[in-house]
Amino acid sequence: MKDIKQNKTVINSNINCPSTHGALRFSAETDGGKIIKFVPELGFTHRGLEKTAQNRSFSQYLPVVEKIDYLADFFYTQAYLSAAEELLEVEIPKNAQYIRVLTMELNRISSHLAWLADFAQSLGIPAPVSYAFNLRNEILNIFEKITGGRISHNYYVFGGVRNKISNDILNDILDFIKNFNQKFKILKTVMMENPVFLDRTKDLGIITTEIALPYSITGVNLRASGLALDFRKEKPYLVYNELEFIIPTAFEGDCYSRCKLRMDEIEISLNLVKQCAEWLLANQDGAINLNINQTDIKPKTGKAASWTESARGLVMCNIITDGSKKPKRLKWRTPSFYAIQLLEKIAVHCALADLPALISSLDIVITEADR
Repeated sequence: MKDIKQNKTVINSNINCPSTHGALRFSAETDGGKIIKFVPELGFTHRGLEKTAQNRSFSQYLPVVEKIDYLADFFYTQAYLSAAEELLEVEIPKNAQYIRVLTMELNRISSHLAWLADFAQSLGIPAPVSYAFNLRNEILNIFEKITGGRISHNYYVFGGVRNKISNDILNDILDFIKNFNQKFKILKTVMMENPVFLDRTKDLGIITTEIALPYSITGVNLRASGLALDFRKEKPYLVYNELEFIIPTAFEGDCYSRCKLRMDEIEISLNLVKQCAEWLLANQDGAINLNINQTDIKPKTGKAASWTESARGLVMCNIITDGSKKPKRLKWRTPSFYAIQLLEKIAVHCALADLPALISSLDIVITEADR
């Protein structure tokens, strides 16, 4: 009776939350529609991706890596291969590096577009949803031409990539970039100038650098708080140090800023794709892999760690080997895991009705976090 008089209610969500692309349960204690305590709970996916690595050879585990984040699989494959290639003491050819960057940046755009459609749906703004998915579908068509797959690709291999990107496909990519800019400008206007969107995102879920850093937040969620940390610039890998691009930042730290930065990143990634496509068109004679026997990968005894700036933040793969065909130990560092922990901090004092927008603004993918 005391809780009833104080108008406090504990709300338990089910484990199917559309804002998280997976099974996340949470408990929210509310007082008159305001959240006063928020507890996220993981543990419903049960895939055991790190333990699985110990029971499979390096080549057998490679296709599994793509399932960690089905929206941005190229980044995880790059992180895994980068650590393994360090242990193999090999450097992949320049053409393969450009192809990996090109496909990863296209993957960043497609991931952000999928997030944008989900975010608009969470806010009750239906117009951008189909528009964003139609643009994303054009990128999936390109992936299908390059790799044969639309979602899962298995295109990167130890020592490079499976096959070249033909001149016809590269020209298709350049044509796509020309058409994409005009279409994306319309989408950006429809979304960012919508009064409903502005009312429901400005000054909501503010994350300052003082909050973000103790929670190990990276990616857009950190850069929207004013800290321009991007590992493509901070610790360049592949050929990012040869490409021209800037790191957009914002200082408000709210849902609106996180959305705006993802919009800006789409345009920057588009420019990176253009630079890579033009370079590859001018350098088609280079090797794309080292012709390593993919079924007999046996790195030396040791340990290695890689880093990749994915669509959601810093991805790290740590591998320990004992000289056999299987990793002795493998550990992933995934950005969504840390973003989920942040909810217990920033959801407090928010209205319950704002919770879908708040969760979705962090771009959480549960398959990343719940391993």
